[in-house]
Amino acid sequence: MMRTIRKEHGNGGKQTYELIDGLFKPIFGSEILKSADDSTIFSLNDMKVGISTDSFVVKPYFFKGGDIGKLAVCGTVNDLAVAGLEPKYITVSFIIEEGFSMDDLERITMSIKKYADLARVEVVAGDTKVVEKGAADGIFINTTGLGVARDTQKMPSISKIENNQVVIVSGDIGRHGACIYSHNEDLGFEERIESDCGLLLDVISELMQEVDVAYMKDLTRGGLATALNEIAQKSGFDIKVEEEKIPVADEVKALCDILGLDSYYLACEGRFVAIVNRDEKEKAIEILRKYNGFACEIGTVVESREKRVYLSTTFGGTRILDMLYYEMLPRIC
Repeated sequence: MMRTIRKEHGNGGKQTYELIDGLFKPIFGSEILKSADDSTIFSLNDMKVGISTDSFVVKPYFFKGGDIGKLAVCGTVNDLAVAGLEPKYITVSFIIEEGFSMDDLERITMSIKKYADLARVEVVAGDTKVVEKGAADGIFINTTGLGVARDTQKMPSISKIENNQVVIVSGDIGRHGACIYSHNEDLGFEERIESDCGLLLDVISELMQEVDVAYMKDLTRGGLATALNEIAQKSGFDIKVEEEKIPVADEVKALCDILGLDSYYLACEGRFVAIVNRDEKEKAIEILRKYNGFACEIGTVVESREKRVYLSTTFGGTRILDMLYYEMLPRIC
């Protein structure tokens, strides 16, 4: 039987990791790729630099709180920022379907320029391809970012994670995924749920100046649950989180109830988790709440060989919070 790609391979969850580990990594064989982080860090002329690349296919292209251009810049810049890097340059490539609105393309390009300026990064290269009508769905964008490490001693690392450290989330979760769902379902939520798409540079910069952050990861495809599972599997520790502490906005909860969605798996595009020492958690939360009042402690790192994420429920039980393993919405970012 011929093997084929399924939509689930792009969900950011188990099937995505199976594709990466089972096909791409064995073929490329790169030692640098083994870190499997969103940004790869390496030495170049006695400097620590990092690179990250991402592609964006979100539909609709314009949504409450952003557009595909803003998303492309924020997504790549945030991947560099959570790695402890200072983003400096990005490249932007477009695949555009014949017949796409020139006015919409200009609006998207202006958005890229606006958020690149806000992120203090320069667009230094790009490419444009136009395909015949029906060969692509409107517009796809790829961005690649390069950043530099200013203080290598303070850079987060999976190896810095230790037993009894605290897991903190930078704000309420699931907004971006809920926003895109609201635009794809005729439920009247389009103007109620705003995407969390945004830059994380300033909050991460202040956090790293004041707190010794062990590790950070931004929450994108697969949501909070998938990000925590990735951290657990890489670090070798369990992570225990408490359901009653995880912040979810009322409008996101309402949408999830109507559609039968799980907010823990909804994508974010302007949130991250940070793991810090217990004696620094109050300082970390104080800083994060300057930027988002929902920032809070949600769990703890626990020594174990199982490398799992456990959720303490509001009913007093405990369940395994696994990686995303089913298809939610394919064009989420």
